[in-house]
Amino acid sequence: MRHSLLPEGLPEISYGIRQIVSKGFEREALGYPVIWENIGDPVQKGLQLPEWMRDIVAEQIQDNSTYGYCDSKGLPETRQFLADRTNSYGGQQITKEDITFFNGLGDAIARFYSLLSNKTRVLMPSPTYPAHTGAEKLRIGENPLTYELNPGNGWLPDTDSVREIVQNHKEISCLLIINPDNPTGMVYPKKVLLEMVQIAREFDLFIVADEIYENLVHDGQMVRMAEVIGDVPALVMKGISKEIPWPGSRCGWIEYYNRGADEQFNNLCTRIDQCKMTEVCSTTLPQKVLPGILDHPDYETFLDERKQYLTKKARLLKERVKSLDGIFCAGARGAFYATLHTNETFSLSDVNHNVLPEKQQDLFKSWTADFDGPSDLYLVYFLLAGAGVCTVPLSGFNCHIPGIRITLLEQDLDTFEHMLDQLMHGLESVFNGKKSLIQA
Repeated sequence: MRHSLLPEGLPEISYGIRQIVSKGFEREALGYPVIWENIGDPVQKGLQLPEWMRDIVAEQIQDNSTYGYCDSKGLPETRQFLADRTNSYGGQQITKEDITFFNGLGDAIARFYSLLSNKTRVLMPSPTYPAHTGAEKLRIGENPLTYELNPGNGWLPDTDSVREIVQNHKEISCLLIINPDNPTGMVYPKKVLLEMVQIAREFDLFIVADEIYENLVHDGQMVRMAEVIGDVPALVMKGISKEIPWPGSRCGWIEYYNRGADEQFNNLCTRIDQCKMTEVCSTTLPQKVLPGILDHPDYETFLDERKQYLTKKARLLKERVKSLDGIFCAGARGAFYATLHTNETFSLSDVNHNVLPEKQQDLFKSWTADFDGPSDLYLVYFLLAGAGVCTVPLSGFNCHIPGIRITLLEQDLDTFEHMLDQLMHGLESVFNGKKSLIQA
């Protein structure tokens, strides 16, 4: 080309949740099955949408208007429905004009970060969901500023440390909070959320809250940003892909809180809406069916059953992890993820590939020849090659604590327990010194 097409010094953007997939395909090509625990797709894991939900979608398909454009910000009646839901929590009060739809939260996340000034920074948790870190890296050309989530305290942040980071970095304008958290499944208590809001208030920041899993808290209580935000400006990101679940719908939205409290924040919200107008609109069908589904008399029962099953699987996992030396499970109280973490002294030498059968050992060696990556990615390759369980390294979530993330999504309990059997035998060969690995 006549000119360089990418800026110089652009950092590598990786998405560990999907990048491990090609390795799984290699294992399958050898005739060995793979248990896919790398991605949060409930449908892929066998969750069946109830008939009443499908009927609502089918009925709307008969409406010819479903196939046309809708308002750029989203259907007014659906935005009013969602505003009423937020207002019912008794905190922040919004109108339909404070809501804008996007084609999934990935779309909303990319748009938000792309509009921020390169002079400002978003302070985000570590670990955190790669869509946020990737967008911030792409925007600023370097690694994001982060505050640490502490596995020793259920993956909650130390708010004194957050305050110190904000005080020392004048370029920070925004705090990112993911609640319930991905990847840890941690759920923020009200006290910690109030402390984070107070930090934003003290230093004239705004908050971005990713609440895509807000209705999937299965151990504890969900406190929404609307309930604690007070007078602080905030963007709150929500969607239906995980909850209903309908990930293929690509349906998410942003709620603007206290938009009029700060001129700069209001300008940002206005620019987000203006950019959305250049795209015409987000997909019409999921917006049309959303109120009917969320307001259906069977919807709460549907959610309760999902949450009870998530609790059961989280408890099974935590009970099994107790048998491992030096690896732990904290969090796993919301969303449908669990992390298993070890300490920072874990290294490649702790993994003995000689316990693998010949074909799996050859596969593992091909993946790790001249390996120059984080120790938990090495562990992920080992578990995939030997035990057939495809996990994601915590390093893929911008985290320095070694560990792996799995899902709690498998709908068949026998299949879930089989996955645990395979995972535990793989981990036992590393952390408990076992010399054999069950074949998968």
